[in-house]
Amino acid sequence: ATVYILIIAKSIIMPFVFALLLWLIVKQIRLFMNRIGFVKNRVPEWLKNLLSFLIILLALNFVVNIVLANFRVLAISYEKYLINIDVLINKLNEAYNIDLLTSLKDYFEEFDIGSAAFSLFNFSSGLVGTAFMMVIYTLFIFIEESSFRKKLQKAFPDTKKFEDTYRMIEKVERSVSTYLVLKTLICLLTGVLSYFVLIAVGIDFPVFWAFLIFLLNYIPVLGSYVATAMPVLFSFLQFGEYGPGLLVLLFVGAIQIVIGNFVDPRVMGNSVNLSPLVIILSLAFWGAIWGVAGMFLSVPLMVIVVIAFSKMSRFRPFAILMTGNGELD
Repeated sequence: ATVYILIIAKSIIMPFVFALLLWLIVKQIRLFMNRIGFVKNRVPEWLKNLLSFLIILLALNFVVNIVLANFRVLAISYEKYLINIDVLINKLNEAYNIDLLTSLKDYFEEFDIGSAAFSLFNFSSGLVGTAFMMVIYTLFIFIEESSFRKKLQKAFPDTKKFEDTYRMIEKVERSVSTYLVLKTLICLLTGVLSYFVLIAVGIDFPVFWAFLIFLLNYIPVLGSYVATAMPVLFSFLQFGEYGPGLLVLLFVGAIQIVIGNFVDPRVMGNSVNLSPLVIILSLAFWGAIWGVAGMFLSVPLMVIVVIAFSKMSRFRPFAILMTGNGELD
């Protein structure tokens, strides 16, 4: 029943989950502002929330403008990249004696461009609608924040139940916030280092590919492979040869391996105490019901599930099995 509701009410629940994550990010910015004595004592909470929210919106606007600008340039100059497809196919034909060109032509004759364009339009419209709903939900979460503790106290007159529930909510908030902050820093490091590699090799649109690498690394396991493969494939189209693409694969892949296997575990520590098997299964589960957005949300959602299960005696054994080291605290 829960899975059915998650699928049917996807357009309502998914923007709300993203709104909660956005609220947590705003809250972290607000806490950072409170470290400055003048801001903490003189600036009201509503203004700090507003400033934090505006910082995020400006950052998102900056990123969207960069992506759209790169798409416009790519749309204008895509023909020069298409020429290199024939060059690459001929090289493959000569090297392996296969008629790849005929197979590709047969595929593209059956390919419906109109349907693809309509699907892309629907996806873009859905993305804009989700973003709008997310902003609306976030604003109402801020309004609700000031009275939430009082409502919770009235909902749980028993002091012990209230304290247990409030501690669980605080633990969820703290765990997910820590994950978001640390994961963002790790993804940013990966994107910046990859940007310098792309500049050195001479790949077009290095900012766009670096941003894509930054974004896709939020998806556990699978994201790093896709993030590496996309600039590699584009470099084949750009240069019409395999050398630059192999250099990108070698160095960007090395960055992903080093950060994924050495930096990430040391920085993240036990902030996300999930079993690797649980992470893979949650990636498959949330991806199946919510698509790519579900893959981005898979780890934070499983952190919430484990914390919630740990507070219920019936589900506590499952929570222990889902952890990485068998410890719930």
